[in-house]
Amino acid sequence: MASVNSPDKKGRVIVVGIDLSQISKTAFQCGLAPPVADWKEKLDQMNQEIRKLEDEYQTICIQQKINFKAAGQSMKNAGEGILKVAVDEKADLICVGTRGLGTVKRAILGSVSNYLVHNSLTIPVLVIPISA
Repeated sequence: MASVNSPDKKGRVIVVGIDLSQISKTAFQCGLAPPVADWKEKLDQMNQEIRKLEDEYQTICIQQKINFKAAGQSMKNAGEGILKVAVDEKADLICVGTRGLGTVKRAILGSVSNYLVHNSLTIPVLVIPISA
């Protein structure tokens, strides 16, 4: 592991996990000079896609005369954000889809639906499988 920071401690501190792999060297180089412009472009693109998705669901709700409220929550993991919004809004049900990750991938990557099923203590969780 390497810690890259400026000597005067006024800059940022970046911790980079390193080993003998090429990807580790690439990560280290990014730590020295992060591709901020690329990240900003990708973040802007993601935000545009999210707004488009919100508009799509908003249109469906309006057409079907469904009372709705769009809420976003910035959290470390999506499950935490969904659960926080559900608790704050006093939801009666949380409904999520699942991609059907295998056991190994789910253990490594985590699973939003798995998180919700195990951590939503007062709100029932309905998990819709990918084949539905």
